[in-house]
Amino acid sequence: MKVIFTLWALLLGGCASGGMGTMDGIMRSWEGATVGQVIAQWGYPHAERVIAGRQLLVWGRDVQLTMPATATTSSTVNKIGSTAYVTSTTNYAGGGTSNWSCTRTLEIKDDKVVSWQWEGNNCPFAEMGPYSNWRRK
Repeated sequence: MKVIFTLWALLLGGCASGGMGTMDGIMRSWEGATVGQVIAQWGYPHAERVIAGRQLLVWGRDVQLTMPATATTSSTVNKIGSTAYVTSTTNYAGGGTSNWSCTRTLEIKDDKVVSWQWEGNNCPFAEMGPYSNWRRK
């Protein structure tokens, strides 16, 4: 079960190491794009903020992964006289819920992307699946 969870974590949360290059490349591809181009590909932003006179558009991706726990029961039989006594032990492993997110922020000036940043543990390490449309076409 730990192996399955680890594989899921690697597939979903590629922000570390290789994911940095992938995400940086994706975000860099949007430099100079218009707001309309970004919205046409990514959809409307989840938030718009103005901080210190700078316009920021924010897209978030949140995923919750729940893994089932596994139970292993072992039994031993002890015989004392003509009576058998059964002792069972149950061990539980795995399970739990993980939260995964990736936030993309673009700074806009004169209707064009001038800078960007990203953060999270659910940013792509490869451009496939739900991430295949993140790079500017």
